[in-house]
Amino acid sequence: MPIATTPPSGFRDFLPAAVAARHGAIETISRVYRSFGFQPVATSAVEDLSVLLGKGGGENEKLIFKLLKRGESLDRAQAEKTELADLGLRFDLTLPLARYYSKHGSLLPHPFKAFNLGPVWRAERAQKGRYREFTQCDVDIIGSDSWGAEVEVITAICAVFAALGVDHPTVNLNDRSLIYAVLDQAGVSADKRVAACVILDKLDKVERARVLTDLATEVGADATKMLEAAMMTDTPDLAFLKAAAPAAVERLGHILTALKAGSKHPELFVLRPSLMRGFDYYTGPVFEFRHPSISGSLGGGGRYDNLTENFGAPHTPACGGSIGFERLMLLLEDAGTPEDPGAPDAVMTVFSDELRGRALEVSAALRAKGLCVDIYPGVGKLKNQFKYADLKKAAYALVIGPEEAARGVLQVKALKTGEEQAMTIDEACARIAARA
Repeated sequence: MPIATTPPSGFRDFLPAAVAARHGAIETISRVYRSFGFQPVATSAVEDLSVLLGKGGGENEKLIFKLLKRGESLDRAQAEKTELADLGLRFDLTLPLARYYSKHGSLLPHPFKAFNLGPVWRAERAQKGRYREFTQCDVDIIGSDSWGAEVEVITAICAVFAALGVDHPTVNLNDRSLIYAVLDQAGVSADKRVAACVILDKLDKVERARVLTDLATEVGADATKMLEAAMMTDTPDLAFLKAAAPAAVERLGHILTALKAGSKHPELFVLRPSLMRGFDYYTGPVFEFRHPSISGSLGGGGRYDNLTENFGAPHTPACGGSIGFERLMLLLEDAGTPEDPGAPDAVMTVFSDELRGRALEVSAALRAKGLCVDIYPGVGKLKNQFKYADLKKAAYALVIGPEEAARGVLQVKALKTGEEQAMTIDEACARIAARA
């Protein structure tokens, strides 16, 4: 039986153009985050299960890719019928960051502004824009309890969307303590709080009627009626919400006012009492980015003030947000790009093995001036090498034959027009750079 050539369900291969587009987006995200003063960090892809299974994972704890123990440890676990796994692949970047800060916090600025870009893994059902392996682009502020931290995180993520040419998303905001206060007002007991939140979190995923039916089954008809009026509306009763959780509403008011004041689209920052966010580790404001062109969120985040305590570190306030990179790439793909971002500026042909050294020398000189120059790996008819350059979607093909080598020039051929001209290295660089 032949070995499969496709990756497992929920995993993907990427062709060169897609990789180049993803790298370009990552570079833009990194540049924007740096411009806000965030510093890059990197955490391990593999974590102890104690890190991943501690408080904070919620439903995602069921989705961990676990790694078997190794060698004698595995043999012993099998013989004793104990837990076979002791490690797991990270399912997000926040829990590893809390562990990271608990370990290295004394070496870092305080507060610490960090960004982390990398893959995560979840053993969930694959669907368009949602895979078992995907990239997250997190930005976090650790060590500040100011509402200004939320403003900074949200503003940085909005700046990323702007830099990538994405229309400004709607930013929905809520607060976990506000959610719990409303549940208390509705008479929902503490033991049913999590179940009620899970149901409410499905509001944008399933029909409203189903959410109401499930709520009524879980918390009763009277509580459901109050929750519908307070949380499942586009025009929330601010007086009721403020009476239920005055501190939370005040904090959200500060955040919304600051975001609107600093934006050309103030109408897109919205208080959404039904917004849950799925992780148990959120302790305060939560937010989510929505775009009309895609289903699901473009990203989200919130405040998580208690995570470092899981690792024996002092209480450290923190908040952060993440961009849904795969959905972002779908959005950019749908918008289209005029040219292949992975295409070289030029392809250097190789006239003969004897002239390969000169071709290498000139290519290196052009690269030193910031150009991307691909050298044909073999020798052969120039017609075939030009075809190679076309397939690589290069703008120019460069030729150095015996005559050009003797004169110290190269032929620069524009592949779209067929125009060809002998130039010095500096002249060729200027022509190619202008086109690029």
